[in-house]
Amino acid sequence: MFPQLAAAVVIASVAFSARADDSLARLVPADVGLFVELQRGQDLLLPLAEAQVWLTLAQLAGQPALPGDTNEWRRYVEQTVNMPPEEAIRTLFAQRVAYAAPGPRRTQDAVVLCQPASNPHDLIARWQARPLPTSGRTPVYRMPNEVGLALRGDVLILGDAGAHSMFDRIVTHLDDSSTPSLASDPVYERLLGRLPPNPDGVLFARLARPTSATTSAPTQPASAPATRPGAALLAGWPGLLRDSSSVLLALHREGRLLRFSAVGDGPTSAAPGDITPADLVANLPERTLLAWAGPIDYQSLSHAVDALPEQSVLRVAYQLHERAGTLQRLTESLSPAACVAIGVVDPGKRRAPAPPLPALAVLARSRAPDATATEWRSLLHYTLDIYKLLSLNVPGAPQVPPVETLRIADRDAECVDLSPLVAADAAATALGEVQLCWALDGDVLVLASHSDWLRQILAARQGSAPRLAGLLALGQREPAPQRGTIFVTQPGPIADLGALWLRYFEQTAPAILDEKWWRDYQPGGRVRLGIQVSVDGERQRLRVRSVTPGMPADGLLRPGDEIVGCNGRRFATSRPVAELHRGLAHRPNAAWFELWIERDQSARPCRIPLPFVDPVQILRRIVAVGRIVQRVVYSDDVADAEGPRGHLAVELRGQEGPLFAFSLSPTSAPTSGPAATVPATTAPVTTGAVTTAPITSAPVAADPPPPPPAAPPE
Repeated sequence: MFPQLAAAVVIASVAFSARADDSLARLVPADVGLFVELQRGQDLLLPLAEAQVWLTLAQLAGQPALPGDTNEWRRYVEQTVNMPPEEAIRTLFAQRVAYAAPGPRRTQDAVVLCQPASNPHDLIARWQARPLPTSGRTPVYRMPNEVGLALRGDVLILGDAGAHSMFDRIVTHLDDSSTPSLASDPVYERLLGRLPPNPDGVLFARLARPTSATTSAPTQPASAPATRPGAALLAGWPGLLRDSSSVLLALHREGRLLRFSAVGDGPTSAAPGDITPADLVANLPERTLLAWAGPIDYQSLSHAVDALPEQSVLRVAYQLHERAGTLQRLTESLSPAACVAIGVVDPGKRRAPAPPLPALAVLARSRAPDATATEWRSLLHYTLDIYKLLSLNVPGAPQVPPVETLRIADRDAECVDLSPLVAADAAATALGEVQLCWALDGDVLVLASHSDWLRQILAARQGSAPRLAGLLALGQREPAPQRGTIFVTQPGPIADLGALWLRYFEQTAPAILDEKWWRDYQPGGRVRLGIQVSVDGERQRLRVRSVTPGMPADGLLRPGDEIVGCNGRRFATSRPVAELHRGLAHRPNAAWFELWIERDQSARPCRIPLPFVDPVQILRRIVAVGRIVQRVVYSDDVADAEGPRGHLAVELRGQEGPLFAFSLSPTSAPTSGPAATVPATTAPVTTGAVTTAPITSAPVAADPPPPPPAAPPE
């Protein structure tokens, strides 16, 4: 019942009284994998019913959602509880609401428990819920859309009815007083005892299930892969997520500021003596949109390089540097403390108005600054020489200009223009230019993707420009200087910039706003499920013979399963392979493919998540979140003897206006050149929080070049 609306509860995770006798945790089984409880949190939940925010939360909860689904979702809610979503939130979630699911990535089979503002018996009568026969003490009802309803005292329990569902498990638990509840679970109790007293909210999640846990039916999306790309490189992944099997967050609310304390049950690790990430973040520019700081295991670089194609210039250069010992000398000169920061720049060479561009920088602390500068300079120049040598065998290969020596913010710097590798005339596009710049500031090596971003960072580090230190003050306490991971982001400014880019795309490249364009423009092109099948044309079905490990169907399908349909329809011909290919190519949701399978003499749906990236949809989701959340800060604390601990501060967005102003640059277009030949557009650009001058010329054609033809799916 309300799976997407319930996901909103998960993200909000506010207003819960932790007293065991009041908590709805006493009504759910002890082995629940995700539990959130709230009290009087409807003021934070109401904004989450907005269409784009709802889609964002549904996606985060691992559920398929399309832009057109919002109307269907509203209709579903109104049919089920006879009230619009906003009224449902005010009525059902007015006092206390809880959300329970089998796990963080298994939220489709979820249950909502709530103490409504009005008499629950009056609501049951209003809904005309049909009572069902039951052998237990808990009254059970059937509502429209096959929604189950149970009543325990003044608590309503709603969920998808069906055998072995989460709703069925909770009803069974309520009727059997001998089964333990989450409120008495030792892990839950121990974590709750480590948190500050009297929290306003909690969120409990099991990140790893016991090996003896019953495997659920394959109706849920696959869990995230156990191995993340580059995970070995980032040793500073928060210990709460890296080492713990269960985590618990507690909230203390201060107006628009939500302060979370987080604890995990992972092992305590000793703090490295030379990790000081806090000042790397504090001395970044105030307009930094996102930053991460923590320890990096440079010795694990080889794992990331191994994923590159064998003929990649970077892989060839890495192997040569490794043989020469350059990489070893460079990494030995560096401390593990490092920082990654994203900011914004206005490309100076861009000839037509466009929004500011994101820029990336990496800051690495050095134990031996002179050695670091020498080895990095050698690595950079030698890599460029390798490219020039290899490009001699490729007719028409773009040439990279020589490295320039510059003086940026009173520091010696080097910069190489990589624009020819990206576009023949990058200045005629919104990109403007792509650079690789670096400088040594004291004991910190700074690498940046644009000279202006390098200038902003150096100026902030020298104290001549506003810094990010004020954002760190939002945290519950100052980040421990000798420990852990720091993550900061400013969703409000990111949303303002993203809205400006969306308006820009509407005027200059409307075709890329359609998901269909990105379906044919995916890296790799071809869609593979990773299954081998045998065909039973007479019975109009496919029998799974094997499943390739690591592919989308791994963990969801298994040998012996019979595929009888897809996209909500059974196969209708003696050529089910062709029907499967057509269904995969024309699936309603690009990120999911729904099969209908028969296993153990029962039919069931199986949604298979597929690798799909739609940058425009991602941008829309970011804008939606940034309309609610202004700034976020997370930092690890020094772990105590009981396990890792962290602090998260979330500042909600108010009505005071944007933190930073973003506008198009340059402010006017030239009278000649490639960009000036594009018809002018004079409509003003309004983004809600940002209003800029009109776009007077487009730097790209009205429609982007067509993508390569789609390869047939496998």
